[in-house]
Amino acid sequence: MISNILLGEFGTTLVALMTYGIKTTIIEIDPVVHDFATKYFNLPKNCNKVIADAVFYAAEVAHSNEKYDYVVHDVFTSGAEPVNLFTYKFLQNLNLISKPGGVIAINYAGDLLPSARIIIQTILTVFPTYRIYRESAQPIPKQIASDGRDFINIAIFYTNAASAVNFRAPIKKNFLGSKAKQAYLLPQQKVDYSTFEVQEGIGGPLRRNDTERFRGWQEKSTGGHCAVMRTVISESIWENW
Repeated sequence: MISNILLGEFGTTLVALMTYGIKTTIIEIDPVVHDFATKYFNLPKNCNKVIADAVFYAAEVAHSNEKYDYVVHDVFTSGAEPVNLFTYKFLQNLNLISKPGGVIAINYAGDLLPSARIIIQTILTVFPTYRIYRESAQPIPKQIASDGRDFINIAIFYTNAASAVNFRAPIKKNFLGSKAKQAYLLPQQKVDYSTFEVQEGIGGPLRRNDTERFRGWQEKSTGGHCAVMRTVISESIWENW
C-alpha cells in the first residue's frame, strides 16, 4: 500500500491524498489544532493521527523499519520559521523515513532574509536532487523596494529515485473538481538556485542547538507576513477576530 506522512498539514493536501486511497499519517504538536481541524474543517476520520513533536517522532521512526512513499513537510506558521523542523539532523531523519524512490515535498514561506537562505541551503545539502517553485512570479526590483520585502511561498520537491525531478502533465480527474487545483496543481514559477546563495558571514547549514541566531530574522519575517496578510483580509478582521 502507498503510504504518506504529513507534518503539520490538515488542508487540501491531506484530503487529496486520501481521495486517491493513500494511507496517511498526520503529525501535529498541538491537540487544540487537531480538535479544531476535526470539528470545524472536516478532518478525515480514517487517517492515522499522531499528537507529538515532529522532531522526536521523526527520530523515532528513523530508527524503526517504517518507511513512507511520500513525506509532506508543511509547518509554516505566522511568518516565523519553526527552525527546529529545518535543522540538518531533522531533515536527515526525513530522508531516512522515505522509501527508495520516495518523494519529499517541503513548503517554506517567509521574507527572503539570510535565515531563508540558510534554511534552503540546509535543505539542499540533505536533498541534492530537487526542484524549487514559488507560488507567484518574483516581483520586479521596484516593487520589492516599495514593499520593503520579497515574501516568498515556495515548495521544494526532492526524490531519491533519479538524477532529476520531473512532473507529468495532470489530467482532468487529478483536479478533483477544484478550480484552484486546476490553476496551481502543476508548478510553474521555477526558482533558480542562485536566489538562495548564502551570503558571506551569515553561517553555514542550520544545526541543532544553533537556532538562536534566527530570532531577529524571525521577528522581522513575522512582521512582514502580517503586513502581507493585511492586504488579503482587512485590518478589522485581524484586530477583532
